[in-house]
Amino acid sequence: MRALALALILAAPAVAAHAQAGGQTSDDARSATGACLAAVIDHAPVGDVQEGDIAIRRGKDPVSCTVTISGGQPVVIREAMLAAVKKREELFSPTKTRWESGEFASREAFCNLSLRRHLNVVIATGKPGAVPVAVATVFEAPKRDERCDRDLGLQTVAQAQAPAAPTEPATPTAAPAADKTEPAKPAKAASSKSLRNRIPKIFGLGPKG
Repeated sequence: MRALALALILAAPAVAAHAQAGGQTSDDARSATGACLAAVIDHAPVGDVQEGDIAIRRGKDPVSCTVTISGGQPVVIREAMLAAVKKREELFSPTKTRWESGEFASREAFCNLSLRRHLNVVIATGKPGAVPVAVATVFEAPKRDERCDRDLGLQTVAQAQAPAAPTEPATPTAAPAADKTEPAKPAKAASSKSLRNRIPKIFGLGPKG
């Protein structure tokens, strides 16, 4: 009995440290998501950041900001990200159309209430033990996606990507395939583009063609 009590006493600092680390990651996730929201909506000067389990990546076409969290509990991190979204005055609400989660445990999309700006947030929560733990993307579209207000049935990433395909920079270069040397350049340009620039399409909320 004494041995068990001693073991519990010795383990207490480690348990407390783990809980503190988890709380810190949650706070960081909320702050990073808030920073991305401010970057896209308020044009706040937020750049790329890599700090521990937190990564922020900016995109330009469309204007976007993505937070990737690699640590913590998925449910806790999701709640932290949602808290940052709910704190905004734009009154984000879930889209009427739902999305398949794919490789994630869940994929949720949100649109702002106002029709003057077309703001979107996508939160993908990872499965237990998977990395990333959660990914939140904030972006502004040129027009409001009808899936914000209408239930078009369960959507998959493939369905969402199909209408957006003509806007991909790689597609115009696919036609002149006769020239073997020239297509190599556009292919490199497309691959050199950071994944964050294509994230809205990956999550299924990119502008439709």
